[in-house]
Amino acid sequence: MEIEIVADSEILADERRRQRKYGRIYRIATAILLSAASVGLVYLGFLTSTRSGWVVLIGILAMAAVVALMMWRMDRKGPEDLVTNGPWSWGQVYSGSQTREIWDHLGAVVMRHGLGVTRITRSTAMLERKASFLYRKGIHLLDVRPSLDHPGWCVVTVQSSPDLPTSLTDFGRGRGINTELLSAVPAFRKPDDADLVIE
Repeated sequence: MEIEIVADSEILADERRRQRKYGRIYRIATAILLSAASVGLVYLGFLTSTRSGWVVLIGILAMAAVVALMMWRMDRKGPEDLVTNGPWSWGQVYSGSQTREIWDHLGAVVMRHGLGVTRITRSTAMLERKASFLYRKGIHLLDVRPSLDHPGWCVVTVQSSPDLPTSLTDFGRGRGINTELLSAVPAFRKPDDADLVIE
């Protein structure tokens, strides 16, 4: 299995584009269905009484505001964050260590969370997180390879996705595991660090 030579920004990019495309489709379909149901509930509320109609309307608007706030916060990334927010979390760091050493450090996080591992290519593994009472299942794609953009460094990329494409939030589980994975990379550097040069 050969490692595909691509720019660092293109690692797992096809997966991210596919998730954005289908995520948009599912969100639109979900919004249409929820809007139709909301209109029906408000209509039935006003049929019962004016007071009931207003209570239902205010309740639905409050829930819509909470969902909109959650969706807005999902795609935000703070300057110190290693990964983006939301169920489709993504991040990338660099390390001067060899790929084998990096995989050894990542293995501790994989074991701690009980993630199932399937090797997809020489550089990419799929990690499956199991469902629990509080959380749904999910997938993490983990890629470790020599950097094309910064020779002499290895680039580590992680991308998570929930098993349910209509998910609006996974309550931080995907982001948390992604952050742990990248934090476990020995002597990692963020993509905007100034010392990403050959030593």
